[in-house]
Amino acid sequence: MTSFSSSMPPATAATATERLISLDAFRGFVIVAMIWVNYLAGMPGIAHWLEHAGPRADGITMPDLVFPGFLFMVGMAIPLALQRHCGHVTPALLGRLLWRSGSLMLAGVVLANAYRYDARAALLPQAMYFLLFYAAMILLWRQGAGKLELAAGGALMLFLLATFRGELNSEFSSTWLQPSWWGILGMIGWAYLLCSLLYLACRGSGTALMGVLALLIALYMGGTAGSLAFLPASINAIVNVPQVLGSTAANVLAGTLVGQLFLRGSPLGHAQRIRFMAWFALGLFAAGMLLRPYHHINKIAATESYTLVCSALILALFLVFYVVIDVWRWRAWAVVLLPAGTNALFAYIVPDLWQQLAAVLHLPRFWWPYLAAGGAAGLWNAAAVTALMLLFTALASRHGLKLKF
Repeated sequence: MTSFSSSMPPATAATATERLISLDAFRGFVIVAMIWVNYLAGMPGIAHWLEHAGPRADGITMPDLVFPGFLFMVGMAIPLALQRHCGHVTPALLGRLLWRSGSLMLAGVVLANAYRYDARAALLPQAMYFLLFYAAMILLWRQGAGKLELAAGGALMLFLLATFRGELNSEFSSTWLQPSWWGILGMIGWAYLLCSLLYLACRGSGTALMGVLALLIALYMGGTAGSLAFLPASINAIVNVPQVLGSTAANVLAGTLVGQLFLRGSPLGHAQRIRFMAWFALGLFAAGMLLRPYHHINKIAATESYTLVCSALILALFLVFYVVIDVWRWRAWAVVLLPAGTNALFAYIVPDLWQQLAAVLHLPRFWWPYLAAGGAAGLWNAAAVTALMLLFTALASRHGLKLKF
């Protein structure tokens, strides 16, 4: 069983075969939001809802929705990519999944260690090191990369991994690279790998995946309560099982369930998809609020209520995009989001890539006249720099520089 109902009427040819423009546009919207709120971090004179909620908060702000949005989009892409492999899992497929997830984990580890880079002990200055790191990522992840390009990227990456040196602190006990919390990309890598394997194990069954979603929420709640105490300490030293493989993976799997609605050849029409997404969003939100007294809605702890409530809000927003773009077909306004949506990995790294390049070239930060002042001027300044990053992404895409891990 790979659809939610075998009795649904067939979709129109357009809905069954066209690329899902709303997914690309929404992915671009999430990327744009990420870049903008990252620029706002620490800026004076901005509204509290534009800053992340505190570590002990019971609630969320707008920036707290960005990471769940990433996770949800990753989940939606899983069935679209793996549908034809259900029941036909091969070593080659598993190798590709390990490559993709491993690449994200490795990138996440390096970026999570960036703040402690010790230029005095390392071979390269910090800006040059991370500029070369992004160059290696581009060589390894560029669509259509040849063998020579991949070999050069791999050699450069190995050199950078071997020459990293970091300062010691309460989080890191070695001067070498350490996984710690794996970083944003690393957590996405772990959750992507687990949910891809679960999707294949369930053979795309929506009913089975819904049960697994409940299991992942229970994994977080039980693990937080101590039911995983029997696991060797070495496992939790590698990955936080309740948070990464429990609630974070549940966020991805919620997206996977929605992605099931848009499989090629699906018999579902617009009305059925909208109905499922609306009820699913309502159910996720209600579940999150009902479980709220246990661990609150807290981003830092990746609580079950945070996962469920954020998944609900992200799904509700995606539903708006789907109705406007793919049902009503009002698409012209979304053109500005598509470069980031179709080249998301490049759009993700380009802000820091630009920052490291500017540091290497000793460029004055003329693009940030109002960063220190903040307030309304700072918000508009951040919006302008975000637009600049979108322009860089569009130019990269136009010249064939698209990344795909």
